[in-house]
Amino acid sequence: MSDDFRIDVPFEAKPPRLKDLINNHVMGDVWVRDTPFGPVTDSLKIAEKFEIEHKNVIRAIKKCKLELGTQLRFELCKNIIENSYLGGPKGRETKRIKYDITEFGLTLLLLYINTPKARLISAEILYRFFVLKSYLSEMSENQIGAIRGHYRKKVK
Repeated sequence: MSDDFRIDVPFEAKPPRLKDLINNHVMGDVWVRDTPFGPVTDSLKIAEKFEIEHKNVIRAIKKCKLELGTQLRFELCKNIIENSYLGGPKGRETKRIKYDITEFGLTLLLLYINTPKARLISAEILYRFFVLKSYLSEMSENQIGAIRGHYRKKVK
C-alpha cells in the first residue's frame, strides 16, 4: 500500500474515476464487471480486498442503508443492490446474500467500513476533490460554462 498520493499535474486530461483511483493507488482491481451505468463490484470482493469478513461488510451496508436510505438523492436502491450467490461446503451450497455496489455506492460505503484501507481511499477522494476545487476556482466563468456544456452533451 503506497502512502504517496501527490499529483504533480492535476487531471492532465480529466478527473480520475473512483475505479481508476482504487485500482492504481490502493487495492488493485475490485470491479467485478462494467455496466452501462459504470463499474460494479460486490460485497464479497470488498471483503476480500479490505481483508475483513463478509459479515462485517454486510453489517456496514445495513448501517449505511439505515442511516442514508431515507435520503432520496443518494438512490441507495440503485447504488447498493441486494443480490445472492451459492456458498458453503461443496455439495451443500446454500443461497446467501451479497450486494452489488456501484462506484458511488462504494464511496458511501467507505464511510461505514473502519479499516486503514477504507480511510486511505476516503482521504484520497477528499484530496482529489479539493485539488479539483482549486483547479476550478482559477477558471473563468466562461471556461466553467464550457465544461458544463461539454458534460451536458455527454449525458444526453
